[in-house]
Amino acid sequence: MEAPTSSILSEVYLQYMENTTTYELLIKHKVEGYFRYVDDIRVMYKDDKTNIHRVLEDFNNLAPSMKFTLEKEQNNKISFKMYSCVY
Repeated sequence: MEAPTSSILSEVYLQYMENTTTYELLIKHKVEGYFRYVDDIRVMYKDDKTNIHRVLEDFNNLAPSMKFTLEKEQNNKISFKMYSCVY
């Protein structure tokens, strides 16, 4: 079972990464937009300026304990999965 503080500590850690290394990585790769909600990240970029696979590789090298994955839009739509919980 997860500790009650795990979500708070995860958020603090992700914010720390964003304020230290992530920002520089986004500039390096000419990423135009970065949006995060909890553990989902959306990145906006232009194919002719940014190699998204190198961005993914750099993200995965930031913290070996974290694994980032890539899911590109299809038919001009981004994948959005909705989950619901019933108590």
